[in-house]
Amino acid sequence: MKKVLFFTNIFPHYRFAIWKKLINSKTFDLEIYFSQNNPLGVHSPELKDIFTSNEISKLHLIKNYWIKKKVLIWQSKIIKTVLFNEFDYLLLLGEMNVVSSWISILIVKLRGKKIYMWSHGLYGNESFLKKYFRLQFLKQSDFIFLYENRAKLLLQQNGFNETRLAVVYNSLNYDLFEKLFKRLLKTDKNDFITFFKDNSLPTIIFVGRLTKIKRLPVLIEAVRKLNKIKISYNLLIVGSGEDQEYLENTYDSIIDKGWLYFYGKCFDENRTSELIYHSDLCISPGNIGLTAIHSLSYGTPVASHGNFKNQMPEAEAIINGENGFLFEENNSADLANKIDIWFLNNSNIDKDLIRRIIIKKYNPENQMHIFEKMFSNG
Repeated sequence: MKKVLFFTNIFPHYRFAIWKKLINSKTFDLEIYFSQNNPLGVHSPELKDIFTSNEISKLHLIKNYWIKKKVLIWQSKIIKTVLFNEFDYLLLLGEMNVVSSWISILIVKLRGKKIYMWSHGLYGNESFLKKYFRLQFLKQSDFIFLYENRAKLLLQQNGFNETRLAVVYNSLNYDLFEKLFKRLLKTDKNDFITFFKDNSLPTIIFVGRLTKIKRLPVLIEAVRKLNKIKISYNLLIVGSGEDQEYLENTYDSIIDKGWLYFYGKCFDENRTSELIYHSDLCISPGNIGLTAIHSLSYGTPVASHGNFKNQMPEAEAIINGENGFLFEENNSADLANKIDIWFLNNSNIDKDLIRRIIIKKYNPENQMHIFEKMFSNG
């Protein structure tokens, strides 16, 4: 059985399901090194609450060193580990800024071991210098796992052989979502969407952190345009963040009209699932990320902007016109128009059709199939 050492930055809550599968693989033996010190604002659960003692034995804590709590530049233990531990593969996060990764790559190459990366690859919006150094770093790998097909194409266009690349997608807690989805099939929207003056109207939902990069004013202004003559849609905003107070103060007059509601943060998946499932459309006007996977898992269509240079990999899960739509970035008028067209053409949603891409690609089982194939054949 091949031995894999995986050095990553932190343990985000959304990685729980795939981490659990990785460390319980019968095909390869994987151990994960990460830091519990998390400056990125991503929720990290307590290990003892979700992993068994045997699983925890495969999780190793290290120390990360950041510049301004944003750029990871060094990780403790990695140099010593790759020098003295026995392993077949070193799996790295794939971030060129981590100086300790460059040094460990040199050591691993001298030891005749293989280097794999789990990476965004190229984003497509890099400056000349950033692109150059990112490509030089990625070229040190024997194989790269990527989050999206677009990144794979960009690397191929820059000289990478397709046989060195695999799209492993991304996932959330698929098994839990399946259980909750089946339970929600028997429920009624009127029991859960109760925040508006007219709860019978179609509900548009946003789920995520309320930050500038999420471009919430674009969404609110789009719905305001649509509701200007006659109130036709409700807008539910779920989440908290640095812009929450500003948004609530700016749009307090709309809140009073009864079609805009700020729910606040929600870490209870039972409750979040109810809100997403019984909403008619999820829109993330900035980059969408895992919100797309979250929403599609419950059969709720998704919309976001179509400038993929400024998107997260999960935007690729949106099949325009089938399980949601794309609109022009930062254009509230275009978004308003697309919302009206969507509801005009999709009065009856088939939730199983909306969920199809999650069942096929964006789940831990599919990811594990890809990991096991590559670690077995490598």
